[in-house]
Amino acid sequence: MCKNITMKKFVRVLLVALCSMAVFLLAGCETENLSSLKDISRPYTGVYECEKISLGDRDMTDKFEKLTLELKPDGTFTAAYETAEGRQGSYSGAYALDTEKGEIVLSAKQGTRTGSFTFPYEKGTIVIDRNLFGTPLHAEFSMP
Repeated sequence: MCKNITMKKFVRVLLVALCSMAVFLLAGCETENLSSLKDISRPYTGVYECEKISLGDRDMTDKFEKLTLELKPDGTFTAAYETAEGRQGSYSGAYALDTEKGEIVLSAKQGTRTGSFTFPYEKGTIVIDRNLFGTPLHAEFSMP
């Protein structure tokens, strides 16, 4: 009888150990695929595509093959473009997004100084309105 009790305890301990190892192994595998809580709490990160862009009263949307604004979880952004003629380029900088105020601040180096611009952010859309050499530039970026 004493051997059975010892064997039962051994089996229980073994089962608990195996279950614990399985949980740790599975949890380790899953964490590679899951985002961190910090990433999950920033649903606005990702690639925004330009829905429309105009310079003055001219629609410039068809002049670009690709025009994106990527907000990265580390607080940096990259604006990338490819024209219809195949020219490519990108700009990078830092951003700060305040969802309560509904605005995003984009900061980028311009030569030796850093320029910061504030734009509205509403319902997952970033609206850029700026004067470009006296001509109004309007662009709308949203996630697909």
